[in-house]
Amino acid sequence: MSSKQVDLGFFNGDYPPWGTEKEFQEFELESRYFPSKIGGKPAWLDLVNLPTPDQLECKQCGIQTKFLLQIYSPDDKVPHGFHRTLYVFICVQNSCWNNRENGSPVIVLRNQLSRENRFYPADPPEEKTGWRTDIQAEQYGTLCSVCGCHGTKMCGRCKTVNYCSQIHQKLDWSKGHKKECQVGCTYSGPHHIEAFIEGLIEIEEEPEKKAENISDLNYPGVEIGEMVAEDISGAADEEFEEVEAAQAEDKASEKFNERIKRAPHQIVRYDRDGSPLLCSYSGSNFTPGQCSACSSDLSFEFQIMPQVLSLLNLGSDLEGGLDFGSIYIYTCSRSCSTEGYVLEQSQILDFDQTNIPLP
Repeated sequence: MSSKQVDLGFFNGDYPPWGTEKEFQEFELESRYFPSKIGGKPAWLDLVNLPTPDQLECKQCGIQTKFLLQIYSPDDKVPHGFHRTLYVFICVQNSCWNNRENGSPVIVLRNQLSRENRFYPADPPEEKTGWRTDIQAEQYGTLCSVCGCHGTKMCGRCKTVNYCSQIHQKLDWSKGHKKECQVGCTYSGPHHIEAFIEGLIEIEEEPEKKAENISDLNYPGVEIGEMVAEDISGAADEEFEEVEAAQAEDKASEKFNERIKRAPHQIVRYDRDGSPLLCSYSGSNFTPGQCSACSSDLSFEFQIMPQVLSLLNLGSDLEGGLDFGSIYIYTCSRSCSTEGYVLEQSQILDFDQTNIPLP
């Protein structure tokens, strides 16, 4: 990916509402092909030093977060960034999104490898089904059968299957494992997959002009259309001041809407060291912290767009659904050398809800 222009990520998979169809082979989702992908199970880069279940727990409710997406983004400025992938996990509990004071419902991890490493050949992968099928995390440790994360818990009876948490063990048990669980059994699962709809993320440069024949995108918070002026002629002075103060915030949403008309089905905007596309000016004063590993400054890298809510059936139109304007991802500006998966930072912004009082 280039930092000289904004790159957009699009869903490559079956999703009839957008008219998209799967245009890849299943093996392209695996670690050996360094995918950018959404949903399914993570395609781990470092196959040994996986994040622990504790690292992937929601900081508010303590439940295991769910893998959302990963972006493969090498950094050619440092040798230890030859392979570089960012992973995003989210909590799917509505209450954790409505009250974020006690912690973010989003977890972002970064992992990097040099060109010469213990897992992958130095040459690019060969695009054929049987190529290096031994390159998988299962060869180095145990994974959760339900979500594909580090499986640190083993079924106590049959000892043939691992899980990351008791919750995932119970899900698999109730969906079928209890029928086969006995000493010496052959595990036939997974009987339950805790994952979003899966597909590749295809990266393309942002068009310079808006798309033609824009249709309803069917995701909350953003309307692809013209802004409608409200009649405030009868508003009291104090009410008018409230409305006037909110106009600057409305400008952010208007700019956001206009920009995404260039490619309405974008799910990711990538612009490392660039500027995020704000959906609300309430976050314009946000200052990212420092790298958790080396204390260097964090810089903007990409944002996750609200179209994801529709794609993954997470939107607020569903009971208990999630809602956000954008999730902004900030990462170490130096791509510092680390072992394992390092915590990065996110910012969540909601669309401004401007309620103009009636006269």
